[in-house]
Amino acid sequence: MRYHSPYTQIGLISLTLLMTHAIALLLQYYLLKVVPYNENPTYDTYWPTSAVACVSGFAAIFLINLIGLRIIFVIHSVTSVIYASSIVYGYKTMDYSFHKVMYVINSGSYDVSRVAVIVVMLTYASERWKARALGVFLFIEYFSLTMGDVIAITHRTDDWAHRYHASIALLVLTCLAPFVAAAIAPAETVVRDNGVYVLARKTNLVTELVETAKIFKSKYMLLLLPYMFSYPFAYSTCAVLLNDVVTIILYDMGKIFVIALGLMLDIPWSTRRMRAFVGFANLWLFFTLSIVFTMVTRMYQDTWKLANPKTSEQELSTIFTVESVERNLAYTTLFFTGIASSLIELFGLWVIGTLTNDMRACCRFVGTFHSVMFIGGMLGIQIAHHTPFTFIGANLPMIIGNAAVYVSLISMYFVIRRITDTNDWSLGRISSANASHADFDSAASDQSSETYMVVADVKHIHEQQIV
Repeated sequence: MRYHSPYTQIGLISLTLLMTHAIALLLQYYLLKVVPYNENPTYDTYWPTSAVACVSGFAAIFLINLIGLRIIFVIHSVTSVIYASSIVYGYKTMDYSFHKVMYVINSGSYDVSRVAVIVVMLTYASERWKARALGVFLFIEYFSLTMGDVIAITHRTDDWAHRYHASIALLVLTCLAPFVAAAIAPAETVVRDNGVYVLARKTNLVTELVETAKIFKSKYMLLLLPYMFSYPFAYSTCAVLLNDVVTIILYDMGKIFVIALGLMLDIPWSTRRMRAFVGFANLWLFFTLSIVFTMVTRMYQDTWKLANPKTSEQELSTIFTVESVERNLAYTTLFFTGIASSLIELFGLWVIGTLTNDMRACCRFVGTFHSVMFIGGMLGIQIAHHTPFTFIGANLPMIIGNAAVYVSLISMYFVIRRITDTNDWSLGRISSANASHADFDSAASDQSSETYMVVADVKHIHEQQIV
């Protein structure tokens, strides 16, 4: 396989991710003796990392477009090494203040690299592999999280020596990541087997500031913003209190299961717009199921808590793991919540990938998606935690959030209507050495997403990108 092939680069980036964030998800709860508590499994309730996540998407737009993918992943791999070192240092000195600082810094660097990974999956992969490429990334993330939760719960009684040796293993594996990250090629050098280059135009800070400001005037961005904000807000207010290992596995397995549903977005059985509408219908179905089960489960839990006001949340979750009917209801709720929450994210990102093949433009959309998503999630958590507990009061944020999601799905419908098989509204990819402007113009009637794209500003494309 060629070094500059998109799939070689995706493989290198995936390997870097495995050696950094994935291995950390596998071991960090175990090493830090944290037993996962499924109060809110979707968004981090630790406000420093949530605040960093809220701004990291916007920061990623400038960092990725200005300094490039290789440096982004090298920086993240280095912060991962320092983060693993902070855990070892904590075991040696019993002082975890350094770890707390590195936890926030490493979370921020991962958020930036996460945006970079998604952009790569949407722009490097061919049109028929975008959802599957996203699925590979989400599988690595979700499966690592699932196994990390299981390890933390099933090995909670391990002694200091076992955990210390595991922290050393984490550090050794993570130390290999910078070398893999350094092998990642610049985006503008990546070329497909048919001679088509990935479109990654040179830019500068002024251009990025201007173009990033412009996207908020785009009708597509204005239609997508409610979608980006509403679903994390809704799910962050829908806390179903359970903390047993089965619940966590079911929630995470629900997120993994959605990868199979994403395949329908790639299989070329119909036009891309028709596949988008089928995926949209599935999104409505699973979101509605998750909301129905969530509201019924919350009704049971809130009724019990009102009748027994001295019952703590931990005791309430334990009661629900004993009572068979309530337990099965909660298990079903968390499974469908896992499917729906990840399907909404996968579908929204895939839609962005159908609108543009320009890496710089895609980065601006994905970075905004990431930040707005976490802003909605953090705001929902704060409202849920500071709402006085009454039957109506406790459920009002959830009801508002769910209603907002349904409204945002209406705006998403108008975006889907604009999807074509050629990405004709946006900058596309560039072909080979002898391509002239006439070639681009004559390609207007070609509906294949694997050939030339008609672009409005083709004359402004840098000459060195036409190889």
